[in-house]
Amino acid sequence: MKYSRWLAVIFLLVPISALAFFKPVRVLIPEVFGVHCNQQNLCVDDFSELAKAQSLLNDSKSYLATQWGLAIGEPKIVFCSTEQCRSAFGLSNKAGFTLGSFAIAIAPLGWQPHYVAHELIHHWQADQFGSLALLNGEQWLIEGMAYALSNDPRQELHQPFESYRQRFDDWYKLNVNIPLEESVAEVL
Repeated sequence: MKYSRWLAVIFLLVPISALAFFKPVRVLIPEVFGVHCNQQNLCVDDFSELAKAQSLLNDSKSYLATQWGLAIGEPKIVFCSTEQCRSAFGLSNKAGFTLGSFAIAIAPLGWQPHYVAHELIHHWQADQFGSLALLNGEQWLIEGMAYALSNDPRQELHQPFESYRQRFDDWYKLNVNIPLEESVAEVL
């Protein structure tokens, strides 16, 4: 009986602690943190920005499907347009982040097609190869693919990301005749 009470307390405290101290987990239940979500799991902190967020998402998904054959699906995605929202989801100085195959968060500075596409690529990677692949996989492949295929306009990225993008580009040229999912699976 004594142990069951402790187990009950632990089961209650672990999720609460995760939400309090590891802010990215908040994307799993974003409505609790001041955003509004529609039926397609698109969430915004300012409802007047919903059409802009929907357009960015649709354009990025269409680009990835047309250009690279990546079918993305309907990830839960939080678009923050305010600093308060950015802070609530732990975005710090990031343009966005992907929490495995569960959800994506986009910061105010990430409201650009290449940033949204970058995070959608990570979501695709997690869907295809598992969320652990994002943590344990080859970073040159995980990040290099996201930077290279997202049509990121920056000529030079900060290191090590520029070397990841270049290594992915070099690798992709050698594997261009193999379906992308198959060739990536061989490395991960």
